[in-house]
Amino acid sequence: MISAFLKLIRIKNLLIIALIQIVIKYFLIEVYIVEPLLTCFSFSFYLIALILIVASGYIINDIYDVETDKINKSESRIIDKKIKKSEAFKAYYFLNFLGLVCGFFAAFTVNKLLLWFVFLFFIFSLWRYSQKHKTSFIIGNIQVAFLTSLSIINLGLFELLSIGLNLKEESLMIFLIILFYAGFSFITTLIREIVKDLEDLEGDQKINAETLAITYGLKKSKNIVIGLTSATIICIAYFQYFQYSVISTQFEYEIYIWGVNDISIIYTLFVQVLFLFFIYKTFKAINKEDFHFLSMLSKIIMLVGILSIPVFTLLHQN
Repeated sequence: MISAFLKLIRIKNLLIIALIQIVIKYFLIEVYIVEPLLTCFSFSFYLIALILIVASGYIINDIYDVETDKINKSESRIIDKKIKKSEAFKAYYFLNFLGLVCGFFAAFTVNKLLLWFVFLFFIFSLWRYSQKHKTSFIIGNIQVAFLTSLSIINLGLFELLSIGLNLKEESLMIFLIILFYAGFSFITTLIREIVKDLEDLEGDQKINAETLAITYGLKKSKNIVIGLTSATIICIAYFQYFQYSVISTQFEYEIYIWGVNDISIIYTLFVQVLFLFFIYKTFKAINKEDFHFLSMLSKIIMLVGILSIPVFTLLHQN
């Protein structure tokens, strides 16, 4: 029962989300902000709130996906196979309630109760996605990508917006870095969502879904994925140009900028190689197993990208 519940809430995905939040908190905000708003104690409540609400989102998604999962995930399906739908609904409401309580406490500690409504927005958006937008054309993909990036921006709002971005230069710079990684998370999640639609093409067709994969077909959808991935590579190349321009200047030994050194350039090159490999595998992908591999690979790329934060910070300090 416990094992089935952990699979239902996608415990591995939740651990990745927690890792991302912890990395941003302790390798950006705690390092460069003199007086961060969230203490370790209140940050724990913030993190628990986010994890519980995302977990409930996975539950409601599977509840609405029972019929589709009978085709797409007949072996790994949880709802009405290992856990009753009624029990899943109870868990959904309970996790949301606990998440809102923890989120209220976190918002209260920074004296910005309006930020509590961000958690409420997460709950409503995840429910609306599962109930309607998941099978719609591109809207559901963009919605999930936006919520993923918002989960990163939200930490910046809690930590930095409360103290004002117009007064402290270091706060503004950290918030801009957070926005950059939120953008990276948005595009990689959007790519992964389209790939997942290609993976679930058979089941979605039988429920008359209108996903991008069904509307445009396999070849055109793959081209869109390749186009989005190529655009991401170009954006990273622009950052590499910035890195190289700074490191090759005559002030090389006087200017120390976060993310600018030889190892950081090599790291971004590695991320680009992963994206190029992703494009190659997308071009070759033809069946469900291929697209499942691409889905896992996109998750790895996103994780590698986020883990550049502690790498860049440690290199910058040393």
